[in-house]
Amino acid sequence: MATAKRRAPGDSQRPARRRASSRLDRDDRRHLVHGFISPAVTRDEGTLTLVRGRGFHVWDAAGRRYLDGLASLWNVNVGHGRTEIARAAAAQMKRLAFAPTLLGFSSEPAIELATRLAQWAPKGMTRVFFTSGGSEANESMIRLSRLYWRLRGRQGKHKIVALQRAYHGSSTGAASLTGLTPFHQYYEPLLPGVVRIANAYCYRCPLGLDYPRCGVACADELERAVEREGAETIAAFVAEPVQGVGGVIEPPPGYFERIREICDRHDILFVADEVITGFGRLGVKFAISRWKVTPDLIVFAKGVTSGYLPLGGVLLREEIVRALEEAGPGFALHHGFTYSGHPAVCAAALANLDILEREKLLPHVRRLAPYFARRMAELRADPLVGDVRTAGLMGAVELVADRGRKTPFAAELALPLRVRAAAMRRGVLVRGSGDNVVVCPPLIIQRPQVDRIVDTLADSLAEVGGAL
Repeated sequence: MATAKRRAPGDSQRPARRRASSRLDRDDRRHLVHGFISPAVTRDEGTLTLVRGRGFHVWDAAGRRYLDGLASLWNVNVGHGRTEIARAAAAQMKRLAFAPTLLGFSSEPAIELATRLAQWAPKGMTRVFFTSGGSEANESMIRLSRLYWRLRGRQGKHKIVALQRAYHGSSTGAASLTGLTPFHQYYEPLLPGVVRIANAYCYRCPLGLDYPRCGVACADELERAVEREGAETIAAFVAEPVQGVGGVIEPPPGYFERIREICDRHDILFVADEVITGFGRLGVKFAISRWKVTPDLIVFAKGVTSGYLPLGGVLLREEIVRALEEAGPGFALHHGFTYSGHPAVCAAALANLDILEREKLLPHVRRLAPYFARRMAELRADPLVGDVRTAGLMGAVELVADRGRKTPFAAELALPLRVRAAAMRRGVLVRGSGDNVVVCPPLIIQRPQVDRIVDTLADSLAEVGGAL
């Protein structure tokens, strides 16, 4: 008597998964416009449709599992599937689905979150202006910086100094601050009044110098900009404590201390863009604290909710908001967004901060970061690799055609994207950005996940290199 063939667990679900995956892929190509990728590529090749997440893993519509080596988009710090965040948002929606923080209204979660963030922030940064994300937060920073100086009678101070290779968002003002060519090409004219200076990119020093003999001369480029433009025209200097999209570029010790001194001497607001680096990414609440300075404004987003709902904002020193208050009842702050301080989103953020504190994820990052750095450094052995940079749980592998000359590969070869695709086939998600392959996993990862990410990158680099 013949015995029936035994099915593997889940076999009965696979045809349904394939049908669902096919339908989603078809409708995705027909209807959804994607950012940060060629529309021709998404039309011809489709996208990776993710349907489920748990911890540091995500699953696609076909049922394949991936280790999320980018925390989705630098933001899912506490990992996927945290039901306590979902419960907090749902409970708030049942009580009060929406209330603005405009026109004299507020809500309990918005007030509680602003209070909590003031406790997280460096001393003296006691005020919070909420937005729906990082680009909106940087737009708000531009307007608030200009407004502050106008209210102080310094109408000429309107320019913003930003760095090469910076990323501050993709809306018009934020993209104008961004120092990456693809965000400017096709979109000119940009916001006037943006002054660009060299960044602290020691591997490819824009000034042609070597650290530490350079004496951190890149910080003095702000002084040169003041001399050229005039201090009376400059409202603010903005920088990421670690440039993320630009390639995980961390300034050397002393850089931001000197920037702070120059800003103080010339009455320039110092802005730290912590959209990626805030809320534990480097093992501290805000990464700028590693330089022992306090900025005037901190721009935040992403990790404040771990990406569960859209939220951003600007933390401000007390004296900046005091200038708005001293303008009197005849002045109104004509700036804000419909969903600034959305109560359900703020409830999710509060639950997210609870997880970060309860599970002691910041000290966990500090303990794991040295191991992450050591393992990532092993990738230097691959002939494609020119440099490896890490900061906390952020990492970048810069690819070069010639190590001695640090010659980048031709852009049309798209080497980082090919490495990304090879890693994805092996079940690990990373990012290709410029000449870099970038890693930024959830803060909850452990050594085995670090090992898998690095081993997968090593295999993927070998595959791509062998095909050249």
